[in-house]
Parts: sequence; C-alpha cells; structure tokens
Amino acid sequence: MLDQYKNTGNPMAHYEETGQEIWDQCEGKLDYVFVGAGTGGTIAGISRKLKEKNPKIVVVGIDPFGSILAQPSSLNTPGPEGGYHIEGIGYDFIPRVFDRSNIDEWMKIGDEDAFYYARRLIKEEGFLCGGSSGTALAACIKYIKEHKLGAGTRCVFVCPDNIRNYITKFVNNDWMFEHGLMTE
Repeated sequence: MLDQYKNTGNPMAHYEETGQEIWDQCEGKLDYVFVGAGTGGTIAGISRKLKEKNPKIVVVGIDPFGSILAQPSSLNTPGPEGGYHIEGIGYDFIPRVFDRSNIDEWMKIGDEDAFYYARRLIKEEGFLCGGSSGTALAACIKYIKEHKLGAGTRCVFVCPDNIRNYITKFVNNDWMFEHGLMTE
C-alpha cells in the first residue's frame, strides 16, 4: 500500500500474481472479468495479463457514481450529493499507475447496490468483504442479466478488500438507515 497510486510495483504485482492466478484457477477458460477501479493497479495488472493470455476476454471496469475513472468521460456524471460512501474504489483524480488500455467496457454502480451485495456476500457466503467487493458483484450480476449471458459463460469478479474498516459503516443497520441505504 506504500505510495500505491504511483508505485509501479502495484500493477506489476497484479500482473505477475493475481492475473496469473485467475488464469490458472480458471484453467484458461474465462470469458469475462469484473474489476473495480481504485488505485488502478489491480485492474491494470489483471487486465494486461489476461489480455496477453487471451485477447478475447472481456474486461469490465467498475467505478462508483461520482468517480472520474471510467471511460468515456461522459459516464462520469456527478454522484450523489455529499459523495459516494463506497470506499477503496473510484477517485476524483487519475492515479499514475492506472492504465485503462486493456479495459473493454465500464459500468457505474451506486452505494445502494454495492452495499446490498457486500452484505449478501457476508451473510450468505461468509466473505468478510467491503463495499468495493459488493460493487464488483453488483456489476457482474447486472451485466450478466442485461447481456443475457448464457450457461457456460465463465465470469470472474474480483473481491479487492476486506471488512476491517467497515464494521461501523455499511455492516451496521443503523448506519445504513441513517444514510438512506436501507429502510426499517
């Protein structure tokens, strides 16, 4: 995490390790990968590795409403008043290590969907994840439904975070209610 916005070791670690691990775990049988755009290193490294292995793999970048990382820039409309609550994903500047050249499509996801799916991952799968993981799953599910991807289509979404910083936030029903993300 040291100087992760500028450190070239950030995308390189995901190129050499995470991207290769995805490829190996899927035995090279992969159609889509969904990755959030945060520091830029994870998506840059993974997308570069997977595109080298198979240029037909579709890389879908995920960015919250209110962030400026998606392309084309027309996707980057102002987010909710007061900003978005999802942490570790999306920014108001372009990180130096962020290479968008291997990203095929972009999706925008809001707080409500992100936290709904993060909470489901925690409750139903036992994943101790944060909102950016929920953002990735929300985008993946939305994309599959909208594009009517059929049986046998292999999709991976990356869970880039853990729950460490969020116990008093979206995991807490009172916090969700106070921020208008949940009803009684």
